[in-house]
Amino acid sequence: MKITVRLYAGFHEAVGSTELELEVPKGVTVLDVARILEEKFPGLRGRLVKDGELQDDVLVLVNGRSIEWLEGVKTKLRSGDRVAFFPPAAGG
Repeated sequence: MKITVRLYAGFHEAVGSTELELEVPKGVTVLDVARILEEKFPGLRGRLVKDGELQDDVLVLVNGRSIEWLEGVKTKLRSGDRVAFFPPAAGG
């Protein structure tokens, strides 16, 4: 099945694109997608997943909704879903 992944700020710089279309297996979760991205793009390694879990400061939206309001990293994706990854905010 196909999903669309949007990457913001430093994440898209590491990949060289703001949007990707990924072919993923049925039943894939948000955490699975983060792992797939790290495997496919070495510039993302260690920036999305740490010790087998999603980094605490990474914000993920599925179809515009925070995964905090869904099933967290266990949120299962469906064909056509849009997943957005935001790096930690910095500023002052």
